[in-house]
Amino acid sequence: MRYLDKHTARDKLLLRLERECHRLWQAQREAPIVPLEHPYQRGWVKNFVLRSDALHHPDVSILQVVLAVVNNKVHSRDRDFINCRGEEMELHPRKIRIGDWRKLAWPASHQRLFAFGHWRADEESWMPVRLRRLLLGYKLVRTWWLREDVQPFLITHQRVELPAVRKRLAEIEAFMERTCGRRRLDRLHGRSHWWRMHDVPPSELRAHRGYQQQIEELRCEENISD
Repeated sequence: MRYLDKHTARDKLLLRLERECHRLWQAQREAPIVPLEHPYQRGWVKNFVLRSDALHHPDVSILQVVLAVVNNKVHSRDRDFINCRGEEMELHPRKIRIGDWRKLAWPASHQRLFAFGHWRADEESWMPVRLRRLLLGYKLVRTWWLREDVQPFLITHQRVELPAVRKRLAEIEAFMERTCGRRRLDRLHGRSHWWRMHDVPPSELRAHRGYQQQIEELRCEENISD
């Protein structure tokens, strides 16, 4: 086999494994969901509900319709709702994009609860607020009628496991890790790793550590001689 034929065969193998991996993931996602015999709790969840005084408000029907659209959920392992950075996991009403707003076609009685503008995406809770993308749409600004309700998050259904699919996915992932196949696939698809241009090569890091180790040994020898 010639040199170019060898690399062409490798590229074809990587592309074939990538297509197979996509089919396996699709089969895993489309596996049937069955109810559990014994449901169990996994953390806590909080969402919005109507306040007790809002239930007796003349516009309670309007508030219920709006709540069904803007309601949101936040999941947490602990009841304190503190993320890995030590910050509180806040619950915000869902923003409505312009296209979805036009489909709702709400009358003025519903629209008066919202304001139009650029708003930070609350769905990206893992990212600092200043780095979240801006969404153009409508935000609920009159929230006096909402309160947060915390409930146990129960797992009542589970997707059927496919052991053969998981085994094959693990084999493909191990092959990709061993041969740096993911990086080669990125190059074949035109995806560049430009953010790695300024990374220090591992050889330089090893040389720097070796130099530092030699300096430390020399200092120890000088201290002993003194």
